Amino acid sequence: MISDERSRKVINYLLERPIHNIEELELQTNLTRRQLEYSLDKINEWLTEHGEQSLKVENNRVVVSEKTREQFFAQLEKKVPTKNYWMNSEERIKYLFLLLFYFYDDYFSVNHFVEVFGVGKTTIINDLKKLNAELEPENIAVVYSRKKGYQLVGEERNIRYYLMKLILWDFTAHQSTFIYDLFIEKNELIGFQETKKVVEEMLQKYHITFVENRLTEFIYTFIFLKKRIDSEVQIIGKPYKTTAMIPMKEYQFSEELLKNYQISSQSAILYICSWILGVSIGTPDKMTKDYETIMNLVERISLRFEALSGIRFSNEEKAVRQLYAHFRPAYYRLLFKLPIINPLHEKIKEEYSELYDIVEEALKPIASLFKEPIPKDEVAFLTMHFASLCSNAEDRHYSKKVALVVCPNGIGSSSILYTELKALFPELSFIGPVETNEVEKLGDSYDLIFSTVPNVRLFYTKKLVYVVSPIMSTSEKYRLISDVYTHIGNFNFKIPRVDKLLSIVDKYTTIENREGLEKELADYLIKGEEQPVDIPEEGPELYRITASDMIQTGVKASDWEEAIRLSAAPLLKNKKINREYIETMIRTAKEEGPYMVIAKHVALPHARPEEGALDLGISITVLDYPINFGSKGNDPVKYIFCLSAPKSNRHLNAMAELVNLLDDPQFYKLLDTSKEPAEIYAYICNQSKP
Repeated sequence: MISDERSRKVINYLLERPIHNIEELELQTNLTRRQLEYSLDKINEWLTEHGEQSLKVENNRVVVSEKTREQFFAQLEKKVPTKNYWMNSEERIKYLFLLLFYFYDDYFSVNHFVEVFGVGKTTIINDLKKLNAELEPENIAVVYSRKKGYQLVGEERNIRYYLMKLILWDFTAHQSTFIYDLFIEKNELIGFQETKKVVEEMLQKYHITFVENRLTEFIYTFIFLKKRIDSEVQIIGKPYKTTAMIPMKEYQFSEELLKNYQISSQSAILYICSWILGVSIGTPDKMTKDYETIMNLVERISLRFEALSGIRFSNEEKAVRQLYAHFRPAYYRLLFKLPIINPLHEKIKEEYSELYDIVEEALKPIASLFKEPIPKDEVAFLTMHFASLCSNAEDRHYSKKVALVVCPNGIGSSSILYTELKALFPELSFIGPVETNEVEKLGDSYDLIFSTVPNVRLFYTKKLVYVVSPIMSTSEKYRLISDVYTHIGNFNFKIPRVDKLLSIVDKYTTIENREGLEKELADYLIKGEEQPVDIPEEGPELYRITASDMIQTGVKASDWEEAIRLSAAPLLKNKKINREYIETMIRTAKEEGPYMVIAKHVALPHARPEEGALDLGISITVLDYPINFGSKGNDPVKYIFCLSAPKSNRHLNAMAELVNLLDDPQFYKLLDTSKEPAEIYAYICNQSKP
């Protein structure tokens, strides 16, 4: 097997596609051209030694034959390398932590580490310094004493937290368990498959469900954790009553699982129970003790999101059930301060920036329950769920090629990926999303696979496999369309290459903003002149959907119903809505309560697009005397933003700007003092325009 980490990384990317551009491989692997070429040479040496066909490196491309890919698959399935595997610095640091974590009661000296890694003392000392630097933010340190040798020092909660975070990051961001398999093999621990069998039998017995990847992470972490978990160290207690956990099926599962390993400590059972609650799927079940509490929070989040975004879900029950499935484990992660890793966090913020801002604002009242802000990674996960719920893509069925969507990361990422792919490839009929272990059951009912992870089992189906990110940038969508249209013969369209177009432009002109031009060309080539591919367009800014004649100050109203009618009047006058829209807003408020009151003194009345929204617009009304809407804690209402949105998602950019304005004290001061709508509109323009 390849005996260094860098070459393994390159192989993982080479498996994704048969042809790779060298520049793209550099970006994907984060290697320099020299480092990449060195790794490719080492891979070819290894292939030659084993009598296999070498990689072709020509015309700035790397070509991987089908036979070579199969050889890579066979080697990757072995997981554990030969005894001659040479760890790099990053791998040694992780291995050092695992040694100190697992063998916490053993004596370690520098000489022990030298023997384990086969490197010099100076290298070990430097690795220990690097490990200490990584542990410092978690208030953990590696400390040496003559009596005990090197040991991890810090609160037990923090030490366990770091292990979880380490495994989560490696598996979630890199789909790699390599260093953990290596440790298990070298130290002869009970392995993954054996532990998995025990865990899965008990999960089935207690009807507990995991997302595929979360189950893998749980098993690896449990392998390393169980040796030191059998103690009376109190990790779980406050802020949750332990008596409330004992009747739960998760507690019974934890008790029996630990009993299988001769562990009976209640603190250990409670710890595993809290962990299971934080990673398993939250199936809505009215019989569970926590159902009412968590469902109440989910409904509050959903209603607040609808109020802030101006979107009314057409299938409220489906939306709430989907949110519950994610929020129940999120609730326990927040409650017990368990780690969460979302490697797509920055990408989600970039691709769904408006939606992310609205979701973050919608969660603020919930954050007070946990006495700290909701972590950005949790906000990003919930944004994925709301993005999939907001999608209005039509279901299309075709009799041509059938594509299978495989996503082992859960409903949020799978739903949004499914929607994106249907929009990009209307020529295909889609089935799924499914987890990896469901693929074999589908037989030969599909022609190609889109997967979020490069799982070896998928490539053995002998189907075309495309590895994609759940959140794709424009350039990634462009590359995927190009790949699919190139490989599927009965597609009549071949997308032009952006790099070729840029090289032509380079011959005849000077490009001032190459990155901007590249993105715009890719956007155009994906969407086309008539936009046959339904990629959500960025909506207009706030100043573009309002105007001076849609802003009213000093408005007098006798009650909340009249206040809504008066606030909607400019929209009616400007033919943004019809009269039925106004009646629907009032009727909905009577039936559902003051859903439109989104913050202290602020209301955002709106209805669904099909209920009389004619054009995108928002009116702004400042009441002379505040009116009670019946919203506990936010009454009385003085500022009313009445929204009309014919398309359910196109207004989100403006709503994200409005959310930011509602955090601006200067904006309220202007609304309270100005008598000139034009002055208020000018302020909005200045805030919106770059």
